[in-house]
Amino acid sequence: MRKLFILLLASFFALETITAQKIIPIEYNGKKYEVLDMISKGKITWGGYNEEIPSDAAKSESDGAANTRAIVLAVGNNPGFENKPYAAKLCSEATDGKKDDWYLPSKEESEIIYAFKDKFPVEERGSIWTSTEANANQAVSKYWYTGAYYNNMKVELFNFVCIRKAE
Repeated sequence: MRKLFILLLASFFALETITAQKIIPIEYNGKKYEVLDMISKGKITWGGYNEEIPSDAAKSESDGAANTRAIVLAVGNNPGFENKPYAAKLCSEATDGKKDDWYLPSKEESEIIYAFKDKFPVEERGSIWTSTEANANQAVSKYWYTGAYYNNMKVELFNFVCIRKAE
């Protein structure tokens, strides 16, 4: 019985280790952040389909937390795209590191992450989503090969990471 208990306990911790996402601390211009590496989750859509977030609420280039809140409020469970999970919602629901303030980075915050691009296993010619909306059909992505920004269709599949400001 003791061996069974130890085996079950070891299996639980192994599973927890496999499913936990990697948190990468970074410091940029004197500010501290934590980045939740969600690359292992695979590529995912930005969220929504042919719907612009009301009042330009997700068009900030510097406030990813506000963008993420606006995206999740407007898109909800993503009924316009078969209730599929999407980047902003997965970030807003993340509790890794026992923190609940993760969000999809804005365009400028993706630049901070890009400064540490060697720490993230994004494919060389891949992209990551930002929370900055371009229009009803497109959102901004960060191209990992050159660091350029592109407006891509919200239903395209890209990698994503989540970020939070560390105290």
